[in-house]
Amino acid sequence: MVDDPAAGERPLAPYKAGERSQYLNGQRTAVFTDLHLDPEQYQEIHAFAVSLLPLAGICDQLVILGDLFESYLGRDSFLHPAFDPLLQAFAQLRAHHCQIVLIRGNRDVLLSASDAKHMELIVADTVIVNGVEGKVLLTHGDAFCLADLPYQKLRRILRFPGMRGLLRALPLFVRQRLARRLRSHSKAEVARKPLDSMSLTLPQVDAVMAQEGVEHAWIGHLHAAATHELNHGRQLRVLPAWEPGTAALWIQDSLDETD
Repeated sequence: MVDDPAAGERPLAPYKAGERSQYLNGQRTAVFTDLHLDPEQYQEIHAFAVSLLPLAGICDQLVILGDLFESYLGRDSFLHPAFDPLLQAFAQLRAHHCQIVLIRGNRDVLLSASDAKHMELIVADTVIVNGVEGKVLLTHGDAFCLADLPYQKLRRILRFPGMRGLLRALPLFVRQRLARRLRSHSKAEVARKPLDSMSLTLPQVDAVMAQEGVEHAWIGHLHAAATHELNHGRQLRVLPAWEPGTAALWIQDSLDETD
C-alpha cells in the first residue's frame, strides 16, 4: 500500500511525463543505471565496456536507465576517444542481435534519437518489458521526484518541444555551462552518492503504473537500492547506481540479480 505521508506536507511540482512508453519484445533483458561515465575517468569506461562483453549472445536487450554519462553535451560526447571501448562493446552486442536502449536521465536529458541512430541505439524516456511476474516499466525516475521543485522546473524547460535541438546547436562552452547547472541540481558532491529519497512521490509512481497497466517499475536516479510496495500488489524497485564490477540486473526468468 502506498504510504507517503510527507507528500502532503511539502509543495510538489506537477508531474510531466516524457515521450510515450515504448514496448520491448526480447525475453532476456539486462539493466544498468546511473553509470555517470566521465571521459576523465577512462578506467571506469573501460571497466563498464568489459562488463558488457559477456552479455553478447545471451542478452536480447540491454537497457541503461539513464545517466550513462556524467554530462551529455550532444554527439560530441559519443565521439570522445575515451568512449571508444564502450562503442566497441555496443557494436559487439548488436552483432549478436542485442537491442540497446538508452533511457534519458537528468545528466543526459539532451540525448536524441538522431544522436544515437548512427550507432543503431534506441533512445527513450520509458520502456515496458515482459517479466514472468508481470510487465515491468523501466524509466530513470527523476520525473517522480516532484518535491525537488528547482529541478522539476528546469526539467520542464529542457523537455519543451524543440528545446533539445536548440540546445544542441549552441556552442560547446554554453552546453558545458548548462551541464554544470544540471550537476548542481543533483544534490550530490560525488556522482553516485545517494540522493534525497524524500523527493520521491510514491502516489505518482503508483498512478503511472496503474495507467500503464504494469505490475512492476524499476527506476534509478536515487542511487540507493530500495523496494516500495504500492497499491493492488504493484511494486517499485529503486536500483543502486553502478559501480565498477557491478553485474547487470536481469528481467528474464525472474526479477532478480544474476551473475
